Amino acid sequence: MDGFTHYVGIDWTGAKGKRHAGLKVAICANGSDAPVLIAPPSGAKNWSRTECANWIEGGMGLPSGARALIGIDAAFGYPFDDQSGYLRGDSPAQNAQQLWHEIAAVCEGTEDLFGGPFVDRYARHYRFQRYNPAHKAFDTVVDDNYFQPVLRQAESLCIAKKYGPCESVFNLIGASQVGKSALSTMNMLNRMHANPDIAIWPFDETEKKPVVMVEIYAALFSKLGGGKGKVRDTKALSQTLSGLGSAGYASDLPPGNTADDVADAIMTAAGLRYIAHSSEYWHPDRLSTMVRRTEGWIFGVI
Repeated sequence: MDGFTHYVGIDWTGAKGKRHAGLKVAICANGSDAPVLIAPPSGAKNWSRTECANWIEGGMGLPSGARALIGIDAAFGYPFDDQSGYLRGDSPAQNAQQLWHEIAAVCEGTEDLFGGPFVDRYARHYRFQRYNPAHKAFDTVVDDNYFQPVLRQAESLCIAKKYGPCESVFNLIGASQVGKSALSTMNMLNRMHANPDIAIWPFDETEKKPVVMVEIYAALFSKLGGGKGKVRDTKALSQTLSGLGSAGYASDLPPGNTADDVADAIMTAAGLRYIAHSSEYWHPDRLSTMVRRTEGWIFGVI
């Protein structure tokens, strides 16, 4: 995969709303300069998912002839059973692109690509919370006959390799839950898939495409750079960047909960640059034709 000139790390979010403090974008070019954080072009304090998609399709401010590899920290697919398909056969989709299209159709009209309506349609497969006015509290909603914390093959391998504790996309409770983030991502991917200049790996052929998008797991890049757990301070971030062949981060991480969001975006951009030209990452041994077509893969898991 020669030819990439720029590397973009995106720490995504599935939160409801128009703009999101947790959505962070970082970029770096070939060489060893540290990635820099990118502010929304609109001048808004925080990105929206829609503005991020527009920014990607608009060329990301890169010069003519640039080729960008974009890593998004969110699932690009759902677990697929060879016998029953997605969601134990409840979804008619038979491949990832059909699943993206279904998600986009079900969630049409929601604010900023929000994936909530898909959860409502297939609620029995998820574990989530719903506000109960009678109790004045959130009750856990789960159908034990259908909720299964199943993982995709890449996620299972990620855990086996001890990169980090991947979470099932069907669990929608807790700080580590990733379900709605995955849905909003796939909603966006349905739009991106129609763009002839964008390839989504591993579902599409990537050769000669100006933009290639991959799913990543930020904890993997942290470990690859020698980090341990979440990175929330500038010193730890710079040490991890050094392990990824990058100069240290020149700014201070923000205080509070967004520090690890910024760090994840920065590490992702640097991590992509570090491994993008190694063939083994583009051809994982366990990425079968079926998995490629239905579940996708986490770039960096081999």
